[in-house]
Amino acid sequence: MNMKNKWIALVLSFFVPGMGQIYLGDRTKGLTLLCVSAGLAYALVTSRSLLNLIFLAPICLFVMVPSAVDAYQVAMGKPRKFTGDSVPYVVFMLLVVGPFAVPLLWQSSKFSRFMKIAWTILVILIAIAIILFLRDVASVMDSLLGQDSPAFSF
Repeated sequence: MNMKNKWIALVLSFFVPGMGQIYLGDRTKGLTLLCVSAGLAYALVTSRSLLNLIFLAPICLFVMVPSAVDAYQVAMGKPRKFTGDSVPYVVFMLLVVGPFAVPLLWQSSKFSRFMKIAWTILVILIAIAIILFLRDVASVMDSLLGQDSPAFSF
């Protein structure tokens, strides 16, 4: 591929994670990243609390940057650095972006079936705990800031 292609892949994948991968022909990874991006975009658009936006910003960066780097490397013909073959990367992504990284876990050949199931359950339980904690923290913060409506209504 020429220089133009790698930059197009990088820009597409940075601004809309997954588009660079689709542009390069990796539809499975591209669609997975697009789904993650859609979930993050929905969370950002529907968030009613500044605190929620602050918590979501790092997650967006942890999706956008690796996606862009991956697209750039593929367009250059270099081996991917962000793959399921890198156990530390998979664990890092599971701990940072939680359930969004589960597809990466299941694509990895480095984890046994038992470990994939165990990590999936652990990550889901951690995500639920964090969501419940943040719901309560956001409600308290909104009350302290004088907003009348709660950040979440369940």
